Amino acid sequence: MTNLLRIARTHITMRYLMLLPLLLVMPVADAEELNCHSWFANQQKALDQAGIHDAGSIRLEGYPHLRANRWLALLHGEANTDARRQLWLELAGEEAQRGWHAELARLAPEQPWQDQLEQCLQQLSQHSAFYGVPAPEVPDGYATWQRVLGVYPVSRVFAGPSMRRYQRDMQRRLQRPARPPIHHYLPEDFSGNLPVPEDLAPNAFDIPLPRGATRLALLAHYAPVLSIADPKDVNQPGTVVLIDDQPTVEVDKATAYQWLSWTRYRGHNLLQLNYQFWFQRRPKDGLLDIYAGELDSLIWRVTLKPDGNVLYYDTIHGCGCYHKVFAVARGLEPANNEGDRPIFSRDLAPNAADGRVSLLLEPDTHYLVRVQNFRAAGQLHRYRAIDADQLRQLPDRQGGVGSLYNQRGLVPASRRLERFLLWPLGVPSAGAMRQPGQHAIAFIGRRHFDDPTLPAQIFAQ
Repeated sequence: MTNLLRIARTHITMRYLMLLPLLLVMPVADAEELNCHSWFANQQKALDQAGIHDAGSIRLEGYPHLRANRWLALLHGEANTDARRQLWLELAGEEAQRGWHAELARLAPEQPWQDQLEQCLQQLSQHSAFYGVPAPEVPDGYATWQRVLGVYPVSRVFAGPSMRRYQRDMQRRLQRPARPPIHHYLPEDFSGNLPVPEDLAPNAFDIPLPRGATRLALLAHYAPVLSIADPKDVNQPGTVVLIDDQPTVEVDKATAYQWLSWTRYRGHNLLQLNYQFWFQRRPKDGLLDIYAGELDSLIWRVTLKPDGNVLYYDTIHGCGCYHKVFAVARGLEPANNEGDRPIFSRDLAPNAADGRVSLLLEPDTHYLVRVQNFRAAGQLHRYRAIDADQLRQLPDRQGGVGSLYNQRGLVPASRRLERFLLWPLGVPSAGAMRQPGQHAIAFIGRRHFDDPTLPAQIFAQ
C-alpha cells in the first residue's frame, strides 16, 4: 500500500513538473500581449492628436494588428477552413503593417519605433484567432448626404445627356488620328525567368501571391512604355515631392509608382499589376476650364490570366475619372449598364506578355488615346519604379515626413472646379486626385476601381 501511495505521489509530482513551464510562460505571454495592446493604444492616441490618419485600409476594432481593404473584406466571408482563416489573418496583418508604417513614419520620423512595431505585430498575430474578428465594412466611396441634398434621382436625369456626350467624345479620341510621340519613357529592362501567376497560388484561397524578387519581376515584365506627344514639362511624368508641405512633381526624374491588387472573374482570383504616373498639372484650356488644376495622374492596370497572358487592361486618372477598358482576350464584351459605363476600346489591345506596350497620351489632358505595340521613334528615356506606399510617407525638406493624401484619402492641392458642378452626384471633391482604395469611378450608379467584383459588373456574362 505504501508503495502504491509513493508511486501515485511521484506520478502527480511529475505531471505538475510537466505543466510548470506552461504555467510560467502563460502569464508572460499575457503580459506581453497586454503591453502590445497598450503600446498600440498609445500610438493611436498620439496619431489622433497629431491629426494623422491613413485611408489606405480600415482598422478592425480591438485588433490593432489587422487592417482590411475591399479585397480582404470579400475573402473574410469565404474564410471557411482553418487554412483560409490563417491565410486571411496573415494578409490582414501585412495590410496593418503597411498602414502603421505609413502613419508612424509621419508621427515620429526620427524615433526607433520599427522594432517595437514588428515585435508587437508578431506577438498579437501569434495569439490571434480568426473567430471574433469582425467582418470588415469598407466605407462606400460616395457621400450619400450629397446625393440626398442634391436630389440625386433628379440630378442623375439631368446628368444623363452630359454623360452620353462624354462617352461619344472619348470614343472619338480613341479613333481619330493622334499626334505622334516625341518622347518615350521606358521601364528598366527585365531579365530572368518570368513567374506564372498560377504557379504562385498554391494556397488556401488560390490567390497568386508574388513576394520579393518574384513580385518585382512581374511588375518589371508587364510595365508599359509611356509615350508623350508634347515637349512641355506639364506633359512629362515625374516624381512627387513635398515642398513646404505642398506636393509638386519634379520632371527631372520620371517615376512609376506601382502596387499589386487582385480581382475575381468567372471563379478565378486574378493578379493585377498597377502603375501610376504623375504630372505637374492639367493646364487650362481657356479662361474657364473646370477640369484644370494642379497635379494630375494616370493609373494603368494589367489584369493577368492564370497562365500569365493579359486578360484586359483598364485605366483611370488619379481622380477616378475617365475609366477606360482595353480587352486583350477575345469575348470580353461590355455589359449593358445604365449610367456612365466605362469607355471600351473597339480594338483588341496587344498582349504585354509578348512585348512592351506603349501608352500614348494626349497633350495637356493626359487622356490615354492609343494602346499599341511599342515602336521606338523619338527620344528614349528611362523611368524608375518604386512602391506606391512611398506616397504615404514622403520626406519633406525640413527633415519631417508627410503624406500626399489627407485623412480622407484626397489630395487637397489637386481640387478642381468641377466639384461644384458634380457634387449632387455624390463623389466627394470630384476631380481631385485620391489614394488607391478611394476611387469612385461612376457618377451615375456606384462603382469602385478596387471592387474585387468589378469585372462581373463591366463585362457581359
